[in-house]
Amino acid sequence: MENLPAIGDRNTQTIVCSFCDDIILRPQTATLTKNPTLLPQMRVDKNSSTDADTNRLSINGSDHPCDSLELFWLVSDMFTFENVGFSNTVNNQTKYLVCANCERGPIGFSPINPSTRQLEKEFYVATDRIKYK
Repeated sequence: MENLPAIGDRNTQTIVCSFCDDIILRPQTATLTKNPTLLPQMRVDKNSSTDADTNRLSINGSDHPCDSLELFWLVSDMFTFENVGFSNTVNNQTKYLVCANCERGPIGFSPINPSTRQLEKEFYVATDRIKYK
């Protein structure tokens, strides 16, 4: 999907893992939304020097380089996913989404309700971290 639809529109193609091509979401199951967020980088070069311009996020006490992402596919029911795994809770506020087959990610996130410590009914898949078929 070279051109994304307008904010608020549904996906017209199947969303798949950019590494193993496993299906993540079927067509018409997610809504495009804008939600500026920092997500940990998927690939981290352990030999690279620390760049002062790189976004960073403290995850359970460790500093991680992050990407600033804005566009996400929003899903309101976790059972809508075909093949997604969830990380342990991070910083008592987030669970990251990964491909359940190859375990690459994070491809997205889901916020945790601070009072109930349960998942919110919002699951965000980054448009920059998946591909379409």
